[in-house]
Formats: sequence, C-alpha cells, structure tokens
Amino acid sequence: KPKGNNNNAKKNTAGGAPPPPPILGLADLPGFGYAKLSKDAKENVEIAAERYLSARRELALGVLLVDARRVPSSDDRAVLAALYDAGVPLVVAATKSDKLTKSELGPALMKVRDGLGLPEG
Repeated sequence: KPKGNNNNAKKNTAGGAPPPPPILGLADLPGFGYAKLSKDAKENVEIAAERYLSARRELALGVLLVDARRVPSSDDRAVLAALYDAGVPLVVAATKSDKLTKSELGPALMKVRDGLGLPEG
C-alpha cells in the first residue's frame, strides 16, 4: 500500500458518507451600461435582474465589472445599490485597464471610485 493512501476516509465522516463536493454557480447579468437595448427591453432586463438579486439569498459575492475608460453610469450605480441593499458582499473590478497608459490609469480608477461613490482604499 503506497504511503498517504487512506482508504478509510469514509469512516472519518459523519454517517460514513463523504462530504458533498462544494458547489459554485456563476450568473452573468447583462451589461447594463453598454448594451444597446430599447427602453422597454432595458426596463424588462432591470426588473428581471432586481428579482434575481432579491430572490437569491445564497449569493455569496457580487462582482461589478466597470470599464476603467468610462465614468460609471447610472446603471452601474443602480446595480451597486441593488447588491448593497440585498446585503450581498461586493467587489468592484475595473476592466480594460490594459488599454490605458500608466499615466491614465490612476486618474481613471479615481473616476470609477468617485463615480460609484466608493471610499478611498
């Protein structure tokens, strides 16, 4: 028997059954600030997104992707507020930063931070 081979692992768990594998689910909501939608279609997407966010109590983390080259839109702020109101922990990630020069990056990130009303740091 090779070292480290433990065929008794099942005996060490409750009831003799191995623990269930961790589950990870990802949901990608439409790009509110970028998508070219009619007013009615945009409203329907917003309603569906709000329902999704409010009904998913198991959400562990929200990730808001914001284009670093643009000032955050009212839609970006609305999604941020919806996640905050739902009590979902949140990370804001600035995308497209590779398209900026080193001298443009700092001011662009400050615009994102300020545009979303985020604290420094």
